[in-house]
Amino acid sequence: MEAAYIVPHVLQKPVAIFEGLQEDEDEDRRGVGWRCYCGLPLHSYRPDGTEAPPPRDRVYLVFVNQEGIAYNWRWEKHDCVNSKLPINYKIRFKKRLL
Repeated sequence: MEAAYIVPHVLQKPVAIFEGLQEDEDEDRRGVGWRCYCGLPLHSYRPDGTEAPPPRDRVYLVFVNQEGIAYNWRWEKHDCVNSKLPINYKIRFKKRLL
């Protein structure tokens, strides 16, 4: 359900887009850098596929490679200063695009 509904929502209506992963060993340091789309979905999904409220202290991240393919997505803890962004966003990414 997340891949069908939450991932497209975050990619279409991100609250932030970051480029260049600083702490991910999969990052290609020679290139432009992979992108991370951050969003605030209106709900989450339980294991049985039913809707549930989104986690209060989380944002949803979708990681996209240079070919434009979403290769990972997950809920992560939000930053203590800006609850719309992921924890430690200032040091996790090379730059913010949006």
